[in-house]
Order: sequence, then structure tokens, then C-alpha cells
Amino acid sequence: MNLEELLTYWQVIKKRLWLIVLLMGVTLGVMLLISFLAQPIYKASTSFQVTAPLPAEVSLYSEFRTSSSRDELRYTRNNFVAVLQSNYVVGQVIEALGLEMDVEDLQERMVILTEEDSDFVSLEVTAENPQEVAAIANALTECAAKYFGQLSAGSLTADKELIQQQLQEVKEDLDAAREALIQFQLENRVGMVDQVLAAQHTLIRQLSFERDQALAQGDPAKASAYDEIITQHDRELQGLILLGSEYELLNDRAKRIEATYSSLLDKETEARLKESEILSARFIRVVPAREPSHPLPRLNAKVLLLGGIVSLAVGIMLAFALEYLDRVAVTEQADVTLPKASLDPIGMDGVRL
Repeated sequence: MNLEELLTYWQVIKKRLWLIVLLMGVTLGVMLLISFLAQPIYKASTSFQVTAPLPAEVSLYSEFRTSSSRDELRYTRNNFVAVLQSNYVVGQVIEALGLEMDVEDLQERMVILTEEDSDFVSLEVTAENPQEVAAIANALTECAAKYFGQLSAGSLTADKELIQQQLQEVKEDLDAAREALIQFQLENRVGMVDQVLAAQHTLIRQLSFERDQALAQGDPAKASAYDEIITQHDRELQGLILLGSEYELLNDRAKRIEATYSSLLDKETEARLKESEILSARFIRVVPAREPSHPLPRLNAKVLLLGGIVSLAVGIMLAFALEYLDRVAVTEQADVTLPKASLDPIGMDGVRL
């Protein structure tokens, strides 16, 4: 592009500078008028922080967890943000506050801001009423935390119910095992078989000592009587040993079932605590929104600048378009008048007499 072309372009712009200035003035004037006539807009901001990851599901077996707590925090935060923006939560807030707007309208008024150097996430809401905008922001975080807790506790609730079902079944087995053990003791008239066996051994040793004393004193009749008593207690001891084997089987079965029942009780307690922790949503710390004291600025310098630039560009394009149309019109007019103005004088002389 040479200097002559630039001068030509400048002449076109200069010729219709009034049009460009008028278009810019009208555009900016309309924007200013709309800004001043529009209803004031207020903005409220609330922040929240996920301080702990979601509690893990209750596992019945030992397992290793490979994910880091930082990744779990980010995962929990992203899920909470998704719930916060969901149609369900927004609809619940609209219904609870009686807002005269639909879900899409309120979602357009919400802005989520996440800072890379901070664990806090901000929620900004705009509305025409300062009291209403603060109530909306606080209701959104409150409703989202409650619903997020209900969603997240679903698996733990299922785990708890499964554990409770297992507890009921194991409790029935434990009651049956204990009843069998008691029935065995009643039928055989024994309490703790180990203690009965120990007492029987002690008695036999004592009788053996008395028999040896009788033999030493030269009293074989007394010693023979002791032998009969010892033989009788030996037979009882053998019977107790057989009973002891059966008793140990029953007792061991009751202890194993009791250990399983105790383990399930611990798991149920863990599930209850984790479920309560999630439902309470204490791992989400919220900084509540305050009622704004001033509306947002009516004039937005960036919007005005953009409007001015766009109107300037449109005005210049319109100026060149009008210049083109003028030149086309002049050319067509010249083409129409050219045959009359360029008649051959010689040809005219040719008609002279």
C-alpha cells in the first residue's frame, strides 16, 4: 500500500467523518442511556473450602490405598462444585426462596472462581435486590452441602445396612452356639470342664498319696480300698476327657462366632460414624456471603471501549460502502451521457449541403 492509496482512504474517511462520529456517538449514547436506566445490580460472594476428603467406604478386608490426600481433596472439591451448579440444587433454592426466575436464569447469574494458589473456591451471584442476592448465595452453598452429603453417603448407608444384616445373622448363630454350650453343661452337670479336669487330677494324686501312706504303714486292706477309689476316679477322668473334647469344640465355635460378631460391631460403628460425618458435611467449610452495601458500577469501561471500537469500525466500513456506491452511480451516469457528448463533427459536416 503506497502513500497515494493511503491519501485516498483518508479522503474517503474525512469526507464522511460526520457519519462515523455520529454512529459512534449514537452507539455510546444508547449504551450510556441503557446503563443509567437499567435497574441496579448487586453481587454477593461466598467462599468454601474442602478441608478433608470423603471418608472411604467401610471395607470388610484390609486394603491399600494408593491415591494421595491431595488428589482426593481435588476430587471431592470438583464433585461438590458440580453438585452446586446442578439443576436440582438450583431448583431447590428457587423453590425455597420463592424466586421469580427459572433454573437457567439463576445459573447464568452464578460464577464459580477457582484460584490455583488457594484451596478456597468462590461463588459469585448477582441479583437486583441486595438482601435477596446474599440469601441466594448462602442458600446455594447450604443446599449443595446437604445434597452432596446425601449423595456421598449412599454407599456408606448401603454398607451399613449390609453389615447390620450380617450382624443379625451372626447374632442368631452366636445365640445358637451359646445355647448348645449351656445345654451341654446342663446335661453333663459340668461347668468349666478344664476346672473339673484339674480338680479330678488333684483328687487322684491325693488318693494315690494316701494309698502310698497306707502301704508304708503296713495296712494293705486300706491301700486296696484306696486303689478301688482311684480306679473309679480314673474312669470318671476318662469320661471327663471325652466330654472335654466335645466341650472344646462347642466352646471354640462359640468364640469364633463371637469374634466375628465383635468385628462386625466395630465395622457397623465405623459405618455409622462415617455416614454421620458425610451427612453433616463438616469437611466443607463455608464463608457465608454478606449483604452488599453498594450495587455494581453502572458503567463498564471495557464494555464502553468495545462499543466504541465496534461502532468506529462499522462507521468506517459504512463510509467506504457509501463511497463505492457513489462512484458506481457516477460511472453509470457517465456511461449514459457519453454518446451524446462525443458526436463526430465531421459526420455532422457530412450532412451540410
